[in-house]
Amino acid sequence: MTEFMWPEERPGLVRSSRRWWVFLTIGALSVVVGLLLLFDLAAAVATLALLVALGLVATGLSELVAAGRYRSVLGFVAGGILVAGGLAAVVWPHITLWALAVVAGLGLIVSGAARIVGALSLRVEGWDWLLAGGVVSVVVGVLALVWPDVTILALAILLGLRMIVFGAAEIMFGLALHRAE
Repeated sequence: MTEFMWPEERPGLVRSSRRWWVFLTIGALSVVVGLLLLFDLAAAVATLALLVALGLVATGLSELVAAGRYRSVLGFVAGGILVAGGLAAVVWPHITLWALAVVAGLGLIVSGAARIVGALSLRVEGWDWLLAGGVVSVVVGVLALVWPDVTILALAILLGLRMIVFGAAEIMFGLALHRAE
């Protein structure tokens, strides 16, 4: 069991608690993008690659912002992979699904691992939400790698679900930071 530490005894937590609204905003945006991916599939078939790209970029940027919270290089690597995958999907809209699935899968596995490590090492209020988000990210990443020929529609559904869980985790963590402040 980890010994309780006051926020002022954890300088990284104090810095993060001042920016609680950033995590709340990123979480809300992620939930919105996730819902778009899930509920506007019929009208968005032609733009699913773009929505997936936006989701990858948003998640990647969030990982880069949160990387300091984990004090791990994995967060920076995961964020970079996710942003690069999103930008590749924007630049080359006809990118093969296999390549997108591999980039997304690897990025989700690495970012999920970083979240799991961060949640287990920090053990601050709301750590269980971070852990759940990390586990979902790893599972979705493995699914993307196991079925690389899955349609963009199925990948968008999986990513949409992951983004909703990720967004909810960020919202809960932001609120926990706000209470800690």
